Amino acid sequence: MKMKIWLFVMILCSLNLLESRHYGAKHENQFIDLINNHQFAIVCFLGQMPENIEKDAQKKLKKDMHNLQETIKATADTEPYKKQLKQDVAFIIVENGKDAMAAVLSKYDIPSASTPHILLFKDGKAITDVSGKFAQLSGFVCKADLLDFMNDYLGKEFDDILEQKAEEQAKEREMELARYQAFAASRYPYGGYAPYNVWGSPSSSIYTGYAAFYPYGYGYNGYAYLIP
Repeated sequence: MKMKIWLFVMILCSLNLLESRHYGAKHENQFIDLINNHQFAIVCFLGQMPENIEKDAQKKLKKDMHNLQETIKATADTEPYKKQLKQDVAFIIVENGKDAMAAVLSKYDIPSASTPHILLFKDGKAITDVSGKFAQLSGFVCKADLLDFMNDYLGKEFDDILEQKAEEQAKEREMELARYQAFAASRYPYGGYAPYNVWGSPSSSIYTGYAAFYPYGYGYNGYAYLIP
């Protein structure tokens, strides 16, 4: 029994990881894989805890870093990034204090200080500003500031992707409707997608081929065709 529970918990954790679009990069290879496997990446370099820092200051800094991580996660869970751009945009958190990330910090001119820096990536390359420097947002920013930063550099491209997705979905919808209309014209009462009940969910006792597009149970002649 304990083994079954453990396996169930592991499966749930794996599914959550697959669903997640915010990641923690612990070494250089993982970081490279993440920015190359997504068209866009928002990368937060958390900053490094200073040495010989006072206890109260250390406590406050840890709290600020934790809040920033929660801000990154909350942004990733905001539409359109949560669902519509889920496959296109990754949110990555990097802990600067890890020795395995030293080469990455050097490459992108991230100082080894407590101040966080957020960079934007497209197709594995860091986005630059008009001066040619890496576009970045520094400090313990709020969600609104992060969204504005992303919109300034990537808003137009995100809008184009969303428009394209909407057009593809509309075409797919038209094709589905055409299939149902073809079945209706042939006077085949159950359609090609049975079993569905009149509310559009699978059932072992009620069938209608038109449930997805006739949610109130109407068939091709105004009535639902049901088989008990």
